[in-house]
Amino acid sequence: TTEIYTLSLHDALPICEAELMHGRVSMLATVGFWFPALVGKLPNPATAALTTDPIAVQYELPPAILGQLFFTMALCEGLRARFVYNSETPAGEHGFDPMGFLPKYCDTSDKMMKMKTAEIKHCRAAMVAITGFWFQKMVTGETWPLL
Repeated sequence: TTEIYTLSLHDALPICEAELMHGRVSMLATVGFWFPALVGKLPNPATAALTTDPIAVQYELPPAILGQLFFTMALCEGLRARFVYNSETPAGEHGFDPMGFLPKYCDTSDKMMKMKTAEIKHCRAAMVAITGFWFQKMVTGETWPLL
């Protein structure tokens, strides 16, 4: 006989969390891929010599900036782990709402579900988009037709 493994809700929460986190990072990466070439770099002497190529620039970062970047990522992941490994917290809800959007726009469970559905749709679209951007850059060497 063949046994079919089904995920329980408890087993699926880490998968939901991972999908949301990768989607949120992909949304930021999608903007970060084209923004420097379209708008330019920050007006900072440390970034004056850096390229606007989104792939090459990561290898050009000065050690001080790279260290700050890794420290910030480690700090954010450490703080996020408090929510990820807490079984009482729903996937993706980390309590970060500095502008107070949730009480204003998601005051009912229907509105909250609509916002969560929109977020996961945008996350999935961004994951596909950034993958396409990366492959286009690697194959052609250009961000065109994007820019």
